[in-house]
Amino acid sequence: MSNFVLNKGQLNNVVVTVSERSELIDPFYLVVFNSKFDTDGDTTSLSVQDVSPSKIRYNLFEITETSGADPLNAEVYFPDSGEWTYQIYESATQTLDVDETTGEILQRGLVIVKE
Repeated sequence: MSNFVLNKGQLNNVVVTVSERSELIDPFYLVVFNSKFDTDGDTTSLSVQDVSPSKIRYNLFEITETSGADPLNAEVYFPDSGEWTYQIYESATQTLDVDETTGEILQRGLVIVKE
């Protein structure tokens, strides 16, 4: 479990450790965010690839928070600041559907979204 902060309206560097559990070579990662306080189950997701120079030690995701988000281009939109949970999955192809991943959660945690 790992926690991180995402700032609204900018590019965010996010460090995680998912390659230690990865079963695929050079996978795409699906990150699914769930609002911690929205009882309606507000969810958003994005597809991202690891850009770290050393995938053995850590994984680096570049995630942009923007209102016109393209989730297949590592962009996400959070309507409100606050706390969100996340799960990271892997897949051989780029997808926004959990059913098209290996189905294994590689990492989960908490995200603080700040203005």
